Amino acid sequence: MKLLTLSFYALLQSTAFAALNPLVIKGSKFFDSKTGNQFYFKGVDYQPRTGVTTKTKDPLADTVGCKRDAALFTDLGINSVRVYETDYTLNHDTCMKAFEDAGVYVLIDIPTPFYSINRDTPSWDTDLLQQFKLKVNAFSGYNNLAGFIIGNEVTNSKSNTPASAFVKASIRDIKTYIKSQKLSIPVGYVDNDDEAIRLSLISYFNCGDDPNARADFYGVNTYRWCGPNATFTSSGYDDMISPFANYSIPVIITEFGCNTVQPRTFKEIESILGPDMENISSGGLVYEFSQEDNNYGLVKVSYGSSDVQKLSDYTTLKGVLSSVSPSGVKMSSYNPSNKVSECPAISDNWKVSTALPPAPSADVCSCMMGSLNCGLSSSFSSNDTSQSTALGKSASVICGLISCNDVSYDTSKGVYGTYSFCNSTERSSWILNANYLNQKGASGACTIEDVDTVVTSNPKTSSMSSCAKITTNSVLTNPGSTGSTGSTGTNGTSSSTGTTDKSSSQKSFTLNTISFFAIILFACGITI
Repeated sequence: MKLLTLSFYALLQSTAFAALNPLVIKGSKFFDSKTGNQFYFKGVDYQPRTGVTTKTKDPLADTVGCKRDAALFTDLGINSVRVYETDYTLNHDTCMKAFEDAGVYVLIDIPTPFYSINRDTPSWDTDLLQQFKLKVNAFSGYNNLAGFIIGNEVTNSKSNTPASAFVKASIRDIKTYIKSQKLSIPVGYVDNDDEAIRLSLISYFNCGDDPNARADFYGVNTYRWCGPNATFTSSGYDDMISPFANYSIPVIITEFGCNTVQPRTFKEIESILGPDMENISSGGLVYEFSQEDNNYGLVKVSYGSSDVQKLSDYTTLKGVLSSVSPSGVKMSSYNPSNKVSECPAISDNWKVSTALPPAPSADVCSCMMGSLNCGLSSSFSSNDTSQSTALGKSASVICGLISCNDVSYDTSKGVYGTYSFCNSTERSSWILNANYLNQKGASGACTIEDVDTVVTSNPKTSSMSSCAKITTNSVLTNPGSTGSTGSTGTNGTSSSTGTTDKSSSQKSFTLNTISFFAIILFACGITI
């Protein structure tokens, strides 16, 4: 009887707070799905890093920290957080429930510094698709999940616009996967407010005939508003928000809070959540909650500790947030009429056509690997620097003699190789095999000094041409499917998104580890 009583008490505790209603999008606005009230993000960017010793920094696995911070969220008066880096293998129930009880919705960035689209040598392959799906699986069941962010400042200058084609392909495939699971979770993209390309990015992620390939919402990381004397006009906020006046999807200011002049006053909130922008934007999130090396914090906290020290910006932000209350509209009386954007034209600043990379198919890649006479052996490791370097040098010679079109792409022309979506090991093996065949299987044609290769005399697949005819893409709908080549590990090969850090000059800091296959592409001079 005592056990029953304790269980009943625990049940009461777990249901003491009403669950948050799911958010929905209608036109260019977010709404509470039950009340019909317009929802504005009134939040902070949340990625405490001090004291973290694990490779993947996951604040939503720190149950002590989450309970500590949930109380602070309530005191601050926020209703949302954005979390940049999480580990799908860990349990997030306690943290997500603590935040829900505090009335806080969560935006989750899908990529991590170990699995993301590399802005300089981009690809959207079977491994990335699997990792993104696993992140979706880990968070899709929470009531207070506001949405997923598919990429953060991936294209951040005119030199790397081709990366946007791969990000948009990832939006298409992850939205397809989410729908296949009978779920309705918005997927958005975030840019860095770069003057040279911002208009192209804004249009690109909201253009095209396929609604699955368009972002559900758009985020802007901006640090234009600096100092107590700045205004909506002098800061350039008026120019920043004007392209969204007729935008057909919601826009969120996903990072703001310039710190070149301290202490910060957060006066931009009066515009973001006031008359200047409330009819266009869906609110914003202050960068950032915890004090780190970049000096943007509201509080000092440490992983696993309940101790907290409030900083001066905390008190200032709390006061400003309490003074704003955007009016909004009711969902029932809102009739959106804005149209999707026109896709940007190819130019010196924009090298992306409307054609997207194909959906990755593990079946195609597995078939291709089964047809090879020469390739990388199972003992090859992309983490072995000597092997990776040697492979890159050899590939530069190979791709100078033969065509590598089947594993390359040209985003300006919208041309993507048949096996361009295979993972880096598979694409490298394809190059080695092409060289082997070009030399008609001569002795030593599959031998590269310092690289583990293997010759297969009787491939499983008799003809590689048959692989290209495979149209099965069950990997998009099967929750755990990777085919025979998918990866479920926690370490990756490249990154251009994930946890964002800010320097005093407001530039984004993102890990940019070049994968061994990136070396190959660069060395081969494959067009992007």
